[in-house]
Amino acid sequence: MKFLDSLAGWSWNNPVALKELRIGLRERRIFILQVVYLCFLLLVSLMYLPSMFTTPNSEQLAERGREFFFLLFGLQLMLLLVTAPALTCGSLSSERERHSLDMVLASRITSGQLVSGKLGFAAYCLILLLSSALPLASICFFLGGVTLWEAFACYFELFLFGMLAASVGLFSSARESRSNYATVQSYLLVLLSSFLVFPYIAMRFEDQGRTHLSLGPYWWTFNQVWELGVYHFFVGAACYLISFLFVKARHRIRPEARNLNAMAGLFLLVYLFCLAWAAGLYSVAYTGSRNIDDDPLAVMIYLAHICFVGFFLNPSPLESRLEQSRFRASPFSRPLFWLGFSVLGCLAPMAILKMLALKQDSGFWSLVFTLFFLCCYPVSAWFFQRAWLPRWQFAWVYYMGLVLLQFFPALGSFSTKSSYWRMSYVSPFSTLFSLAQWNEQRPYNDREETFILAIAFQLSLVLLLGVVYRWRRRRRPAALA
Repeated sequence: MKFLDSLAGWSWNNPVALKELRIGLRERRIFILQVVYLCFLLLVSLMYLPSMFTTPNSEQLAERGREFFFLLFGLQLMLLLVTAPALTCGSLSSERERHSLDMVLASRITSGQLVSGKLGFAAYCLILLLSSALPLASICFFLGGVTLWEAFACYFELFLFGMLAASVGLFSSARESRSNYATVQSYLLVLLSSFLVFPYIAMRFEDQGRTHLSLGPYWWTFNQVWELGVYHFFVGAACYLISFLFVKARHRIRPEARNLNAMAGLFLLVYLFCLAWAAGLYSVAYTGSRNIDDDPLAVMIYLAHICFVGFFLNPSPLESRLEQSRFRASPFSRPLFWLGFSVLGCLAPMAILKMLALKQDSGFWSLVFTLFFLCCYPVSAWFFQRAWLPRWQFAWVYYMGLVLLQFFPALGSFSTKSSYWRMSYVSPFSTLFSLAQWNEQRPYNDREETFILAIAFQLSLVLLLGVVYRWRRRRRPAALA
């Protein structure tokens, strides 16, 4: 009962959400938004529907019904990406402008209930918009070509897209102190992120030039447990991003150690989900046919460990000493935990190979080089940051160093191919990319020379930066004296 009461206080019995609903449904903007939403869909539908009944064939009519449903899906997706940020981009920043946020936080309402109430109001509005367009979508059921489970999966997908856009607006509102700044920032983030929607839609609905909707949860059977499609990966990633932005907005309002622990726990959860999805993809596509080291997806898994370890190795300071001590008591605050977790993550593709009984011609060397760069580069970035840029955050130095090291191999791509591979030893990315082309049956070539130069370069860089850091550390007390 206590759990249900707590859940009700965060969702349907949230006082902030009830207050926002009472105020919002009394205003005209929600109903005007609904009328404009439906009028736009109705106008496009009236322009498209007469051309559907020109073909008397039932199979072609079912195909036209499927295309009409796909058209409604694209239109609603575009409208939700435009309207959803407007529901939340001024919710928390307006409280700061009215100087009422401190009064709300001084009450019994927690920061989590405040953020969930604002996001819950946006969820109610999205459900209202999507449900109002159901009569138009029901035309497809009379024409055929779309099942009930396919429509349910697509509408759940639209709801997740809307919640993602609303979460971006809520995070911008929690980050900024003025509503106009939050509005501009949220729409810029949604605009930049919307470029990823086009390849997702292409992978989701296109199959050799024909639209299909057969990648949802209805695709699961007892004989195809690992048949995970793009839809399943999007659902997991969208739920993670919504939860992450929710916790991030709560942390912006009131920095607490439990928010940092929640973000770390969410990352571990979605990381295991991505590993399960990759294992399912490999078990279906590569069983007994290909080596995983020759696949670009495996190379991306290796490179992802080098990338994400820089974010979690960065210390997260808190304003209160009590909250700082609480966060330091958790294992998530220790860089050694994330470095060890990254090592275990690098072992995961090798474990998948073992379970699937695939060949491992160069799996050992790929693992050795990946672990070497994973452990060596963060140490060199830490020495450089402590010696030269002590006021900078470690994550900035980490990622700026990766970009700088990648710049030099990019210069070599304008020259001959051999010089490009000889310059790729500077960057861990280029070295691991060339490692994907490893072939032990070939004689000594430029790739083997690249690995030797990469090991020598990274080790000499660590030693040089370590000596400079030690020298500057000894020089500081003398300069202060």
